[in-house]
Parts: sequence; C-alpha cells; structure tokens
Amino acid sequence: MAVLLALVHAVNDALTAVLGALLPMLQARFAAGTATLALLVAVFNVSSSVTQPLLGALADGIGLRRVAAGGVALAAVSLSLVGTAPEIFLVVALLAFGGIGSAALHPVSTSIVGGPTAKNPGLAVGLFTAGGMIGFAAGPILILYLVASRGTGALPWLMLPGLVLALALFVLLPDWQPHGTRLGRFVDRRALTGTVAWLTAAATLISLAFITFTSAVPLWLVTERGLATDHPLLGRTLAAFSLAAGLGALLGGAAGARFGYARTTTVSLLAAVLPMLGVLALPAGPGTVAVAVVAGVLVYASQPLLIVAAQNAAPDAPAATAGIVIGVGNALAGLLYIPVGAAQGVLGLAPSMALTFGLLVPAALIARRALGGVR
Repeated sequence: MAVLLALVHAVNDALTAVLGALLPMLQARFAAGTATLALLVAVFNVSSSVTQPLLGALADGIGLRRVAAGGVALAAVSLSLVGTAPEIFLVVALLAFGGIGSAALHPVSTSIVGGPTAKNPGLAVGLFTAGGMIGFAAGPILILYLVASRGTGALPWLMLPGLVLALALFVLLPDWQPHGTRLGRFVDRRALTGTVAWLTAAATLISLAFITFTSAVPLWLVTERGLATDHPLLGRTLAAFSLAAGLGALLGGAAGARFGYARTTTVSLLAAVLPMLGVLALPAGPGTVAVAVVAGVLVYASQPLLIVAAQNAAPDAPAATAGIVIGVGNALAGLLYIPVGAAQGVLGLAPSMALTFGLLVPAALIARRALGGVR
C-alpha cells in the first residue's frame, strides 16, 4: 500500500508543478506583473493547503478512500487544463479546484503510512514525501517538453494517469476508518495552542522559502540571466531541487530516528540557507543545478519529522493534524507570498528572494523549540 500511495503522490505532484513550470509563459501570455503572478501562486497554495485539515477530518469521519480518490481525480482534471486556459480568471479557477483536489491526498496518506503500525514513522512519511518530490521534479521537465514540442494543447492528456490512479485508490485503498472525528472537533485545542502551533509556524516559514524557490527562480533565470521562457535549464533546476527535496525527506526521516528530531531539523534548516542563496550568486548553468540539489536536500529534511511530531501530539486525529501542519503551513506561506511578490517588484527579485530564504533561520529556532522533547 505504501508503494501505491507513493506512486499516486508522484503522479499527483507532477501536475502540481504545472504552475511553476508555466509561470514565465503565463506572465508573457497575460502580460502579468509580479504581484499578479504571486496571486496565482497564493491561490494554488492556499487552496491546496488550508483545506487539508477539513479534508483530513472528513476522511477521519467518512472513510479515507473516498476522499483520496475524489481528490486525485479533481486535481488531475483541473491542473492539466491550466496551460490551455484562455483567460486569467479561468487559470485562477483551475488552480483553486486543482489545489483542493491535491489537498485531499496528503493528510489521508500520511495518516496511513505514518500510523501506529509503522516501525519508523518518520522514515515512512519520508518515503511518501519522496514520491511526491520525484513527481514534482519530473513534472516541470515533462510539462516544458510537451509545450516546446507539441504546444500547450497537449497538456490535457496529462490528466489520464491521475484518473487511472484515482480509480485504483478507490478500489484498492482500505476503507480504514479508525476515528470518528467530527468536523467541528477534529483536533484537541491544546494542540492548536501548543506543539502543533509551533510546528505549523516553522512549516510556514519553510514552505515560504520552498515556494519562493520554485516560483521565483525560473523568473529570475529568465529576467536576470536572459534565458528563454521554455529553456531546459528552468525545468532542470526545478527538477533537481524537488528531486533532492524528496531525497532530503528520506534522509531526514532516517536521521531523525538516530540523532533526534530537534537536532536533525535545526542543523538541516540552518545549513540550507547558504545553498539557497548560492543559486543567486552563480551564472546560469550546471552550477545552478548542483547548488539546487544541495538546497533541496537540506530544506526538506525536516518535513516528515514535523508531520510525525504533530500526529504524536494529537493521536486521536492524525489525518486532520497532519493537515494542519502541512495544509495551514502551506496556506499561510501562500498568503505571505503575495507581499513577497509585491516586494519583488519594488526591491527586485534577488534581494527579495534572499530575504525570504533567510527566514529559514527563525524556522530552525521555532522548530527546535517545538521538537525539543522529541526523539
């Protein structure tokens, strides 16, 4: 079952990469400024994030496979159509629906793979996370290849694998219903004001740095390094960063069990700042990809550890609690990216990106506080 969920996560997240890959093209098509582009990023991140606690609670209450399968199908259809939308308001609508669909998969899957039967829940969640990062890495390359070779009209065919796997989820996923969590009480209040709140704050800052990299680096390479909007280096950089993030999740899950969640998270986040900034200092080329690999490994090593620690803090609602850390954290990051996008237009891309990457330092300190007693 873990293999199936990792595969579904890979296919799902390959399509979620559509916005980052097509952002320069959308900018040219609609003559959009940085604030408008930041709004698109925010719409997708909020819709794919803030709904996760509610969808996790729904899954806890009515069964997992219905929510997961329906979400994967909705994401597959909506996101595959983004590149063909003739109006920007349709892009916004498709991103919103696609985000909601994608949101359904994550809390459901993490509550299964990281559940009480897992011998090493951090590593298990890391494996699931790695599947998503592999898909997110392959997505830009595939999407940009299709656009360059066949045009945006070929992108809707990308919905087919998602629809097939949605059916597989509905048929094969156990209709496990271990909790009777109601939507109004899907997590203990103490979790919202204690450990989970601190974990969510750390996840927000980490997600903001991640979103900034995947959204602003392609724009920076086009505007500051003079690359074409469909240049292969754009896809390669995003792919390298995302694939390395998946590896980082695996390594972080393993390291957390050995060295402690707090130490692993703190060291990896602080170390990530230098390679994130290094991308801005290097000329466009192989060095960009190499530094992106290091940045991806370090910035995402903490992801499975934050999720498992949150589920341990509220064991009666694991899917909903995972949805809070992943979902609310990403949603807040998406909202914060709106002023970041505005700052990019005023201060310039590189200074704004550097300031955002620097937020990994307070993220490390906050996570250390939340994870201080976790092994």
